[in-house]
Amino acid sequence: MTTYLGLYELINVFCIILLLTLVLHSRVGLGMTATRRRYARAARMLMIFYASDALWYAMDCAAIPQVRWISMFLKTIYFLSASAAGYCWFIYMETLSDGAVVRSRKSIFWAGSLIWAHTVLAVINLFTGILFWIDPEMKYSRGPFFGLQYLVIYAYLATGGFHALYKANHNYVDRARYIIIATFPIIPAISAIFQLFYWRIPLNCMAFTLSVLIMYMNELGEQVSREPLTGLANRKHFMHTLEEGMEAHENDGQLYLFMLDMNRFKQINDTFGHVEGDKAILMTAEALKQACGDMHRKIVLSRYGGDEFAIVAILENADEVGMLKDNIYAAIEDQNAKILLSYRLSISIGVAQYTPETKGIRGFIADADAQLYIEKEKAHAAEE
Repeated sequence: MTTYLGLYELINVFCIILLLTLVLHSRVGLGMTATRRRYARAARMLMIFYASDALWYAMDCAAIPQVRWISMFLKTIYFLSASAAGYCWFIYMETLSDGAVVRSRKSIFWAGSLIWAHTVLAVINLFTGILFWIDPEMKYSRGPFFGLQYLVIYAYLATGGFHALYKANHNYVDRARYIIIATFPIIPAISAIFQLFYWRIPLNCMAFTLSVLIMYMNELGEQVSREPLTGLANRKHFMHTLEEGMEAHENDGQLYLFMLDMNRFKQINDTFGHVEGDKAILMTAEALKQACGDMHRKIVLSRYGGDEFAIVAILENADEVGMLKDNIYAAIEDQNAKILLSYRLSISIGVAQYTPETKGIRGFIADADAQLYIEKEKAHAAEE
């Protein structure tokens, strides 16, 4: 047993330090958002999981004085913190996926029901050994219901993963992000199978930390490429996507650029103030997300600047262009039904198709802009 002690403790300590570094980095800024708080809470729970595991293993190897009740306590904390970590990561995944569970404190509380059930079983286990047992000779053995502890952890992770996968199949704007969230449980799930047979190696510790690091790097990338007000891709990401699309679809004519501009936005700002102006931009962004998500096509939606938006889309033909435009107009009307003040959202759309004759990225944008301003003139004329 002592053969792996040094490596076992080193891996746990390294993973704790790495998670602590990520938590401290996530706190940089003017304040902790709900997403950051939930991330930090989940990471801290994993650190407790690793620490209790490291201490228990050191005692099991007689590297520190062996006390049976302390060993039982550490192993209990190990399993309970693992379940709590599963719950906390589920809440974090639901936050990233905008799940219904995290929209009220009551639903968040009831989502923890499995944790309360596991806690009750853990207390009963101290007297019955139904989950695990450590005898007076300090020999560890598994009880008949040992697997329930892993079931709690992965029930949470699987639920969060399947929900993110569902969102990925129904939201083509943020599909890549949802797929990353959906894959979070896969590495820990694989490690759990091997951990059952090779429990002298902290495979779960390494697997969870790797998944957490992947999630963190993905969210860091999202922050760099996202515009803060609407959560849409920012202009830099738009330009990069457009350039990539032009290279990939130079000759097939399937790449389309939509430039969109809110009509009479300055009037909304001047009449109702900038707070209501921001609300109008957010409602327009939500309408565009809905319209693009319904297309089931590869689409990148971004805020180009101010009250302007841009869509880079791979579409089959002009019929799909018309379908997307109709979806946008219908979604804008849906948002108008939610406005309590005396103004209406409306939007003008200019579309350009990329061909070998298009004069570079600036020319592509200029082509779409030219069509946009034709549409804006029509909209202004209709309002006069």
